Amino acid sequence: MATTGEALFHGCQPPSWSLIYPNKIDSVTLTLISVITHLKWTSVCVIFDKSTELEALEFHHRLSVAGRYAVMYRMEDMTSSKIDDIISTYSQSSIMLNFTVFCRLDSCQSFLKQEKSCTHTACKWFPMYTLMWHRDQRGLSYIKINGSVLTDKDIFPNARFGFNNRKFLVSTIPSYPFVMFDNTTKTYTGITMKLLKHLSEGLNFTYDLIGPPDGNWGAELDNGYWNGMVGQLQRKEVDMVATALTVQSQREMVMDFTHPYYYEFSSILVKKSDPSETRWTKLLDPFSSTVFLFVGISVPACSFLIFFFEKYNPFYGKVIQRRKTRGLHHFSDSFYYMYGALLTHGGKHVPASSSGRTFLSCWWIFCIIIVATYTSNFVAFLTITKETLPFEGIQGLVGQNVFKWGTIGGSVYETIFKNSVLAERRSFWNGIVRSNITDPNVLSSDYDEQILKVLEGEYAFVWDNIPMEISVAKSCELSIISTDIFSTYALGLPNNSPFQKVFSDGIMAVLEGGLIDLWMSKIWPKLHSCHELLLTRAKPITIFDVQIALYLIGVGICLALLSLLTECFKRRCQRWLKKRSRSRQEGETLANVNQNEIISNTENTESQSI
Repeated sequence: MATTGEALFHGCQPPSWSLIYPNKIDSVTLTLISVITHLKWTSVCVIFDKSTELEALEFHHRLSVAGRYAVMYRMEDMTSSKIDDIISTYSQSSIMLNFTVFCRLDSCQSFLKQEKSCTHTACKWFPMYTLMWHRDQRGLSYIKINGSVLTDKDIFPNARFGFNNRKFLVSTIPSYPFVMFDNTTKTYTGITMKLLKHLSEGLNFTYDLIGPPDGNWGAELDNGYWNGMVGQLQRKEVDMVATALTVQSQREMVMDFTHPYYYEFSSILVKKSDPSETRWTKLLDPFSSTVFLFVGISVPACSFLIFFFEKYNPFYGKVIQRRKTRGLHHFSDSFYYMYGALLTHGGKHVPASSSGRTFLSCWWIFCIIIVATYTSNFVAFLTITKETLPFEGIQGLVGQNVFKWGTIGGSVYETIFKNSVLAERRSFWNGIVRSNITDPNVLSSDYDEQILKVLEGEYAFVWDNIPMEISVAKSCELSIISTDIFSTYALGLPNNSPFQKVFSDGIMAVLEGGLIDLWMSKIWPKLHSCHELLLTRAKPITIFDVQIALYLIGVGICLALLSLLTECFKRRCQRWLKKRSRSRQEGETLANVNQNEIISNTENTESQSI
């Protein structure tokens, strides 16, 4: 066996070349000369043992003829300290120390162990080229230094061919877009299927696809066994599970997972509320209820303040008959002035005192800020339709009384909610148990059936985010609410599978190459069916968008009529009271006249009698 190598002093970089020499060469010496010439070495350190001393001398002679400088050392003298001394001699230069070893297999193993214990080695490995002799061929290849020359692939040649076309039985369930089944062609497609095909080509195996007899993903039963695909792995009925299988701690007890190939959060799918139900609130959307409440309180409060400042201000003490004139010293006038200022319109009555003018200046600044903020936000709300979510997350879902909820039965979510110690997740599962009594479809394993229940309204479906996003892309009636449940997808293997590392390495290579994202981009819907997102012109404002303004006009008319009726009633009351007062006065006058006449007649009668 002949070995050539180089010790690196300035960095730890693996070689970027791999040379294969299939030609038959009768002399090892000639072969090594060719290799050294190809590698452009100008100096070589030659190490040989007793059995290869003649070949080493011949090699040294031919190196001299070829113009290469060579230094000779015996294998028996090459201890780790000796190697350190050689390396330290050349460590100050910028060149690499090239060496060639002539030895048998056992001597080479001994030398590698000595080199491994060197103190000057900057890396845990360094490039080495080995010329291995076989019956009809020899190859020059790169190996890692680990104290051994032969590898498993040299001892077991079939290891070079992966699984040697072995057939695996793979269980799967359709889960768009990872696994899709075509009823016409009876074939499976999707991201996971592309991953499985890529692994089969790289690892040299074939596979047959089947589904679980019960159609479930895998949930733990009361007897400790599992149903669905996880149960198939637990009973070793299949060799692998290839679908969007979520990694979960309880499942890890009865099966093995490969390295995850996709990560995402789960979501809640609900039906959007009817936009016409909330269009009338567009004029109220720019401000929150707290802001409207604050403005509503500030108008009468500030009206009272300006009324107080104007009515009891000593500045107006010398004004004669001020009470008979209209102005801000009347509360009604001050209220309408402050209300008009809020609409950027003042009134004809203005204060003359310094206190009143100062207060109104601040009030006008307040009004300008409020009006500008409202106007800009109102334009934005008319341009973009705001979607109001009925709740937020799992906690909000279990805290409301309108929506029922469900998930895929026999899936990882059933295990998560059933065994969780979190209060909101336990409440979620208790709600499913209650609903399952009257509606067993809340745990239906059919994804399409769950979507139909969502479209019927007042139903929330908890599942993986990717298929839900695709469902939303196909239907404008659906909306997604995020949750805090994190999911990772991986391939499933039987418990303690010896193939876990092999498949995990293959999946990591796929992830590093960006193939998952490439496959996802090809499957993801290119167009959105929502016509609202495909508009190429400005959206006109409809009567429904400003219907609250019409409501306000109606309210104003009603209030005006009520005010008119009040004024008419007040006027009639005043007339009636005035008429009554006049009648009373006339009656009293007539009574006084009659009484005076009686008194006068009495006096006349008495005078005549006398």
